[in-house]
Amino acid sequence: HEWPQEALISVSKRFLGSVQLLTPEIRDSVAEFMAYVHTSVNNMSQTYLANEKRHNYTTPKSFLELIKLYESLMGKKHSELLGKIQRLENGLLKLQSTAAQVDDLKQKLAVQEVDLAQKNEDADKLIQKVGSESDKVAKEKAIADDEGRKVAAINDEVSKKQASCETDLKRAEPALMAAETALNTLDKTNLTELKSFGSPPAAVTNVTAAVMVLMLGGSTGKVPKDRSWKAAKSMMAKVDDFLNNLRNYDKDHIHENAIKAMQDYINSEEFNPEIIGKKSYAAAGLCSWAINIVKYYEVFCEVLPKRMALEDANKELNNAKEKLAGIQAKIAERAPKLSSLQELYRSAVVSRRRAKAAKDKTAAILDTLTRFMRAIRSKKYTWGREMKRLQKALLTMNADVMIAASFACYCGNFPPEYRQTILDQWLRSSAEWSSIGTECGSRGENCMSE
Repeated sequence: HEWPQEALISVSKRFLGSVQLLTPEIRDSVAEFMAYVHTSVNNMSQTYLANEKRHNYTTPKSFLELIKLYESLMGKKHSELLGKIQRLENGLLKLQSTAAQVDDLKQKLAVQEVDLAQKNEDADKLIQKVGSESDKVAKEKAIADDEGRKVAAINDEVSKKQASCETDLKRAEPALMAAETALNTLDKTNLTELKSFGSPPAAVTNVTAAVMVLMLGGSTGKVPKDRSWKAAKSMMAKVDDFLNNLRNYDKDHIHENAIKAMQDYINSEEFNPEIIGKKSYAAAGLCSWAINIVKYYEVFCEVLPKRMALEDANKELNNAKEKLAGIQAKIAERAPKLSSLQELYRSAVVSRRRAKAAKDKTAAILDTLTRFMRAIRSKKYTWGREMKRLQKALLTMNADVMIAASFACYCGNFPPEYRQTILDQWLRSSAEWSSIGTECGSRGENCMSE
C-alpha cells in the first residue's frame, strides 16, 4: 500500500530534523517537495506501465533513501562550496595585501640601490689599498718560501735514505715470520709427545741438539758439549717454560760460537722440516725455527752497517728539520701582519661581491614584481567572477541538491525520455516551493554529476 501524502511529509520532517543547514520554514518546504517527488514518480510509473507495459516500483525504502541521500549531499555540497569561497576570499585578501607590499618594496629597493652604489665605491677604494699592501708582504713571504723549499729538498733526500735502509731491513722479515710460524705449530701436546720418545731417530736428536746450541750457547757463546737426547729432554722438561723461552729468544744477539756450531746442522741434508716432519711434527717445527732464526741473524748482521747509516741519516734529518723549523719560525713572525692584510682584502672582496649580488637581486625583484602585478589584475577579475558564481551556487544549493537526489533515487529505471519529462516537471514545480531556493542552478546540474 502506498503511504498517504501526510505520512510522507511527516516522515521526511522527522528525518530532516537533524539537518542543521535547514531553517524550520525550508525544512517544511523540502518535506513537502519530497512527498511531491515520491507521488509524481508513482504517477509517472502508472503512465509508464500504460504506455510501455513495464513496471517501475517505488517503496517506502525508496523514500527513505531519498531523505538519506539529500542529507548527505547537502552536507558535502555545503562544505565544498564554503571551502572554495573561503579559499577565494583568502586569495583576494592576499592579493590586496601583496599589492600594498609591492608599493612598499619599490620604495625600499630604490633606497637600497643608492646605498649599494655607495658600498661599491667604498669597496673599490679599500681593495686598491689592500692590494698594494698585500703585494709588499707577498714579496717578503716569497723569500721565506724559497728557503723553505731548500730545506724541503734536504728533508726529501734524508727520507729516501731512511726508506732505503728500511727496505733492506725488511729482507729479514720473511725469516722472522717463518720462525714465528714454526713456533705456532708447537704446543704442549706435541712437545710432550716428542719428549716421550725413548730412542728417537738421529735426525730428531740433531734437531734438539741444534736447539740446545741456540738456547744454551746463543747468548754466552758456551756451546754445550752434551747434546744428547737425555740433555735435550732435560731442556724440554718444563714444556711451558721451554715454549716461552723459544718465543722470547734474543734473535738480535747470537754469539758467533753458536752460529759456527749451527753450520754443521744446517748444512746437513736431513736437517729439513719436511724430512723431520715424517718422524716428528714437533721436531719439524723446532727444525724450521732453528733454520729461520739463523737466517734472520745472518741478514741482521749484513744490514747492521746500514742500520748504523740509518741512525746517521736520522740525525741528519733531525738537523734538517731544526733548520726548517727555524725558517718557519721566521715566516710565523711575519704571518700576523700578512694574515691581517689578507683578512682585510678578503672582507673587501666579499663586500664587493655582496654589493653586486644585492644589486642584481634588486633588479630581479623589480622584474618579478612587475610581472606579478600584471598577474594580480588578471587573477583578481577571475577570482571575483568565480566568487559570485559560488555565492549564487550557495543560494541555489538546496534546490540543486533536492533535484539531484530525487533524480538519483527514482529515475534510474526510466528510459531517457521519461527521465527528461519528470525532471522538467520537478524543475517547473520547484518554483512553487520558493523557500527551497531561489531557483535551480543550471537545471540542477551542479549536483547531477554526483
